[in-house]
Amino acid sequence: MKAFLKKDKLFFATTILIILICVGFVIRFSGFNHEKQKIISILVNVFMVTVMLFLVADTIKFLLLAIDEAFWPRKLSAFTTDSEAKLHTRTDYLKMRLNSLRYRLLVTEDHRNEKLNLRYQNIAHDLWLYGKYFFLLMCLVLVTQDELLYFNSNVLNDFFMNNHTYTMGLKHVNRLDQLYPFIEISLVKAFETNATNIGNLHILYGDHTSMLGVVRLRQLRRKENSHTGWKPVEFSSLDYKPKWKLPYERISYTDKYWRIYEPWLPISPTYSRTDKFFFNYNYPGYLQSYPEMEGYVTLLSNSYDNSMRVIEYLQEKHWLTWKTTAVFMDFTLFNADANIFTICTLLVEQTPFGTILSNARIISAKLHFVAQLGKGGLIVLIIYIIVVIQFFKALVMVIWYEPIKLRSMWTKLDLIIFVLNITVIILVSVQEFMVSQLLAKVESSSKLEFLDFRMPTRLHEWTRNMLGFLVCLTTMRLWRVLQFASVFQLFASTLYSAWQALASTAMIILTFLVGFGIAVVTINGNNADSFSQLFKSIISSLCFSFGFSSQITPNDLFYGGRLLGLVLYLILAFFVALLMTNLFVSIINDYFSRAKRMRDEKHEENINFLQFLRVEYAAIFKFFQRMAIFKMAYKRHNRTVAENIKRILDHKVKLKASEKSESIKHAEYKRRIERLFTVAAIMQTQMELLDHMLFEAENV
Repeated sequence: MKAFLKKDKLFFATTILIILICVGFVIRFSGFNHEKQKIISILVNVFMVTVMLFLVADTIKFLLLAIDEAFWPRKLSAFTTDSEAKLHTRTDYLKMRLNSLRYRLLVTEDHRNEKLNLRYQNIAHDLWLYGKYFFLLMCLVLVTQDELLYFNSNVLNDFFMNNHTYTMGLKHVNRLDQLYPFIEISLVKAFETNATNIGNLHILYGDHTSMLGVVRLRQLRRKENSHTGWKPVEFSSLDYKPKWKLPYERISYTDKYWRIYEPWLPISPTYSRTDKFFFNYNYPGYLQSYPEMEGYVTLLSNSYDNSMRVIEYLQEKHWLTWKTTAVFMDFTLFNADANIFTICTLLVEQTPFGTILSNARIISAKLHFVAQLGKGGLIVLIIYIIVVIQFFKALVMVIWYEPIKLRSMWTKLDLIIFVLNITVIILVSVQEFMVSQLLAKVESSSKLEFLDFRMPTRLHEWTRNMLGFLVCLTTMRLWRVLQFASVFQLFASTLYSAWQALASTAMIILTFLVGFGIAVVTINGNNADSFSQLFKSIISSLCFSFGFSSQITPNDLFYGGRLLGLVLYLILAFFVALLMTNLFVSIINDYFSRAKRMRDEKHEENINFLQFLRVEYAAIFKFFQRMAIFKMAYKRHNRTVAENIKRILDHKVKLKASEKSESIKHAEYKRRIERLFTVAAIMQTQMELLDHMLFEAENV
């Protein structure tokens, strides 16, 4: 059998060597030379095909083989003995007995509790499985992070919101009619006017960032007799003629020329099912939330002259009026040096008083998930997928052999973790496909085509959220595995016994905060931004009571008068920050002390998890102990050998003098006697082995 295994390994190694040599010759002499990102894409595709081959193809193959064996069983072969089996001698028996006795020195009576050993064995398996999965998940999160994204978003936010030498900031748009100059200066002139590539306009301050497609303008108009109040404003979805005239009348040949009639038609009928799935949400503004799938849209061009014609036409036909509630400016930028996509959404809101509120949402993302990883990240991704497969295999084994464990919350949590992993893989695949489709349109895009990269960006945000949930759920699952430690058991029992009292106290604190937030938003809401809304007021009060005062100052509480402000400040500082918080902490402390006392009363003298690992994996520990870096050298500590020995003996005397129960002393005595008998058996076996080997040598 061993000879067969050796031949099998030799054939396998030879096959791998031949394949590698052939691949090397093909790469060296075939003449093709791909880009780095192309090679990474090829390797990823090869890996994914291989994974699918083992997961899907092998499953189908073994399923067909099982059906074949079940319906058409083969005849059992005749029993034959192994002619190459080794004949064991007395010497082999003595050596085996000697090894067994040596391990008995490690496996004392305390290690013979099978129930406890089985539990520790399952914990070791789970700790290895979830530990490496959690480690690789954190590595995957780290390799997908890029600090350039923050700086890119920060710089572009400053570029569009503030005034610069050649551009105008959105913050300085004070009236709705000033939006046209902003569009001209910051969104048209800010990009090169002599660009030769269609859809590739470089930014004014460098050629590292270019615009993909054109700028899209979308406005929301309120309906007739719809005003700001308790209910949200309703937006118009009627078809208009230019200058917002009714009734709408379709004019012939409108599709033959540039779309001068589109700014007066609602955009909602043009959305596909995919768009409705991804954009069926509201964009949060200062006054209210705005639906993403409503409004009236017009597109600029990729040249200065054509864009100015569009702007002049909109000004002439009064596209922006007093009924305009919000105007969105959507466009996408691409940084070729850093491979960063920047999805920009500039929002201008018109209040009922005619004033303007501006906001910019700049999202920077590397939408090419595989391309951003690099070599190290690609290796982490491959190992992570392999560990996920191992995780799924362990989960299936548990469910297959013990279906009753499906009722366990932790098994359900494992299922959720696996489903989230599959969801992340699907989202990344769909995102890569969408980005490839959009990039293919860049070179062939027309002058009036908006390349909507918001859809893959939304998938990217969902992927990040899924990874965050995965980290949280995996941490919870790892917490369950770490329950073998007494500290984690103590924390778990404390939280389990104190959750009702803590929930009641939290409800009292929350009720008080809601009442305080209502009072503060009523008194100071019209003057302080931190207390302008109820939910924001509650969060601001909670943050201020715990010392997070970077955005809030005590002056924000004094708009109702100094005396009332002082009362509010004292209530917030002393009642919430001191009284209620200390009450919350004292409850946890009381239950923690009770749980610790109950643990000490039920204490049992069993081996701990580390002692189990020391015996279960003794060969591994022995291997590392033999290494030079792990060997303990003798350290004098400026003392002689006699002094060090005396210190050790004195320490042992002190330990013996300490108070121990009779059961502990009896267990130590019993363990010592057992080790003496084991050492005597080892010496007896060594003498027999030596005598047998000498006797055999004399006979030979």
